[in-house]
Amino acid sequence: MTDRIDVDEADLSERTVVLAPDASILGAIGRGHTLASALADLIDNSIDAGATRVSIRFVTRNAVVRSIRIRDDGCGMTIEQLERAMTLGGGSDHSGSDHGHFRVGLKAASLSQARILTVFSTTGFSPAAGMRLDRAQAGPQIRAQAIDAGAAESVLQKRGLDADSGTVVEWSGLESVSVATTYHARRNWFETMIVQLRDELGLTFHRLIADERIRIEIDELDESSNESGAPRLVKPIDPFEFEQWGSTGYPKVLDAELAGGRRLTMTCYILPPAVDGPNAKMLGKPRAAWQGLFVYRNDRLLQCGGWLQLHPDGGVDTQLARAVIELTPDILDAVAMNAEKRGVVLRPSAMQALERARTDGFSMRAYFDEAREIWRRGRQRELRAQSFAAAGEGAPSGLEALVQKTLGVRDDAAAISFGWVDLAPRQLYSFEPVTGLVWLNSQHRAELESDPRRLELLKTSIFLLLEPHAGKERLATHTRERLDVVHAALASVAIRRLADHARRDSRQGPREAAAPDSAHDDPDRGRAGEDDDDGFVLLESIFISGRDPYEPLADPALANVRIDDDVLKDLLRRTKDFPLLSAHEEVELAREIEVGVLAAERIASLAHEDRGTANALDLQWLVRNGDRAIDRMVGSNLRLVLHIAKRYQNRGLELADLVQEGISGLLHAVQKFDRFHGTKFSTYSTWWIRQAITRALADQGRTIRFPVHVVEKLPDVIKAWKETSGCSAQRINDVADALGEAPALIGSIVDNLDAPYSLDWPVPVETADGGTEWVSLADELVDANDLALEEHIERALLPLLVKSLLDALGEREANVIRWRFGIGGDAPRTLDVVGASIGVTRERARQIEAKTLEMLRDSDLAKSLRAYL
Repeated sequence: MTDRIDVDEADLSERTVVLAPDASILGAIGRGHTLASALADLIDNSIDAGATRVSIRFVTRNAVVRSIRIRDDGCGMTIEQLERAMTLGGGSDHSGSDHGHFRVGLKAASLSQARILTVFSTTGFSPAAGMRLDRAQAGPQIRAQAIDAGAAESVLQKRGLDADSGTVVEWSGLESVSVATTYHARRNWFETMIVQLRDELGLTFHRLIADERIRIEIDELDESSNESGAPRLVKPIDPFEFEQWGSTGYPKVLDAELAGGRRLTMTCYILPPAVDGPNAKMLGKPRAAWQGLFVYRNDRLLQCGGWLQLHPDGGVDTQLARAVIELTPDILDAVAMNAEKRGVVLRPSAMQALERARTDGFSMRAYFDEAREIWRRGRQRELRAQSFAAAGEGAPSGLEALVQKTLGVRDDAAAISFGWVDLAPRQLYSFEPVTGLVWLNSQHRAELESDPRRLELLKTSIFLLLEPHAGKERLATHTRERLDVVHAALASVAIRRLADHARRDSRQGPREAAAPDSAHDDPDRGRAGEDDDDGFVLLESIFISGRDPYEPLADPALANVRIDDDVLKDLLRRTKDFPLLSAHEEVELAREIEVGVLAAERIASLAHEDRGTANALDLQWLVRNGDRAIDRMVGSNLRLVLHIAKRYQNRGLELADLVQEGISGLLHAVQKFDRFHGTKFSTYSTWWIRQAITRALADQGRTIRFPVHVVEKLPDVIKAWKETSGCSAQRINDVADALGEAPALIGSIVDNLDAPYSLDWPVPVETADGGTEWVSLADELVDANDLALEEHIERALLPLLVKSLLDALGEREANVIRWRFGIGGDAPRTLDVVGASIGVTRERARQIEAKTLEMLRDSDLAKSLRAYL
């Protein structure tokens, strides 16, 4: 006898029961959404509606996100369509080519982030529709508030919907935004969130964005000023955008057969071992975190990495493996996606089909084995090109960006910069290895600049030749000789055209008179002429050595500059070089400065090929003339800076520092001066100089910083304090009454008037014999028996290094190591206990431990732990 009853054979009643959803379900749907996945779900709806542009706007006030608006230019909805869209499960039926699937995306995504969902939509041929849904409801029915068509039309215009049709979805009552107490904390959270959101959307829709089927923009609207910032364009982040792959023949296709003859295709990729870019380390995560399956449905990314039980996740040796599955309607029962579209689930039928699949001898196991082998070979000998020296001033345009994008820039090398100076006629350039300066021969400047492309090519060749030696104090003899030979070869090619012109001009003169004289006076001149035709002529070494890179004489243009050890004396001497300006001269210099700024803006807008034209050269002259006007304006007002700075002496900064800060204020005044105001420049600049000096005193004059408004009151407070007597409380009240300030403010100022003690401050200490010994304050504060700083750091770093080492393992392997060795504070466990914890035998636990330890010994992180042994 059995208690089993077949439900199909049971006597079922004919009565049916309607199970209407309760309104409280609105608070439960979509709880698996993040902000990025919720916005991605709404973008899916926009794409299904035919939208080509989606704008995401964050409305903020005082760095707090008040609402989020998603606007698209799709076909829009009528009021009837909007009612169905706002009903749970009541949206339009989706076809296989649509991105929507479950018909709850709009509601689940929106109510997972906000308390109130408001939708405005227009089709262009019917009245505008609007509806609002509040999540805070109870009862047997879900109610939404319909918005009048006229009001909806007005809101759509205010929201900037400039297309004939489209939809605006607005979230208010947000719950997952920062409400930190400080403005900077909220602002930092917002900027970090925007960057993360932009990257996640760029990864999710990278195919659609790259094909220009959709354009996604993110911007911010300040509610207080009603001004929006520049939109941030979401750019595609393609996990498979690599020029080559790690092994020949890849990508390979693995074709698996499901029940009913359906096919499940997985395209397998192996990344190059040395790849290390934004497409390898996406969203700031390491490359190993992105191995696994990438599942697409209608070119929309659903699954981003992870092997979904096909293989252990996080394995270091399989970090180069990535595979793609295209999700089609006929395999949805084998590969199912979740409602939030943040991942998929491989059914047992799909897993078994992929594990059994064989395509021309290629299988899942062979794929993983080859990925491990390529990773191991890459670890054994990873050939990487050396980084370049930086491209400095005068370098070819575009060279710096190219170097940074390809191989990177060396931090220990001086930048290669180019300039012009007079050299020997046959010398093309000279080179200073310590400073990285390359001086081209100005005697050939006109000839070289007549062909900008040839000059750019020449500079690039010189850069590639000399950049390995930039920053070196000395070069070996054989290196110098080799570079001298290359220099002679470059000079013979680059200067030959100028030499040909010179010889051609000389042949046009009267030869009859010159020939006898030359033959009689110099019988060897014929051989000299033959030498002139020889392109390779070695001169003295092109290297300039033995110079201090920080010495002004390293630049020939500064050969006559005198530097005084006393900064103020040097400044006073320089003031004599600049006479005082009249009102007319000030206006004229201001005009030249303004013209120079406008010319610089015009040059920046010119195309690269147009910067060598006569018009561009005239603009460059105007820029240089404007710079000279700035120097004249500043130099003629240095006396004013000195005069003002002397008033602020003995307040915490040296006079030289006060003058330096005053000059920075003077420079700012030069940039802000408007000649049409009718005021003298000295009157205008006085305010800026004083502000720069007082702000510097407030920021740098004291160890404990006073605000600027307190610094201005400080002399009066000190004077009033010295005139009072009695206890501290009475004196504070007297000073506050005399100055009309709050006693709390006066108390905080008085408490910080005295400078804090230095750690070297001498303090008396009583010795054992009753005497007194003077020691530093640091000796009294520091415990001599305490651990040294290095020991503290080592103790703090060891747990972090061990944690990083274990995080690189799979979950099971990491737990076995932690339990066996008692890492994390627990007592070590036996193999029997460990095996029982993970559901394996004692021998299997021992094998896992041995294999994991062997893997750890070969890792780079393990090498850093050997210093602790």
